[in-house]
Amino acid sequence: MILGRLRSAPEKRVPAAMAMVSTGLLLVVLGVVWGRFGLAGSWGASWNDFARGFLFGLGITLEVAGVVLVMSARRRATKA
Repeated sequence: MILGRLRSAPEKRVPAAMAMVSTGLLLVVLGVVWGRFGLAGSWGASWNDFARGFLFGLGITLEVAGVVLVMSARRRATKA
């Protein structure tokens, strides 16, 4: 739904993509510091591993999606 709206407004693609990349980086950093600061100390070891892996996976996915969105916007800008 959001990407469909961005298709009709290409000038909004780059800011949306940068927001995705920065959010992804924030989630990856949160996954890195998850174990150091005991963010979920009362959870079991398996739940901590799940949460940390989920943060890493979601962060990397957002970063890749943001880079793909920027590259497609750049390609359309050079064609026009």
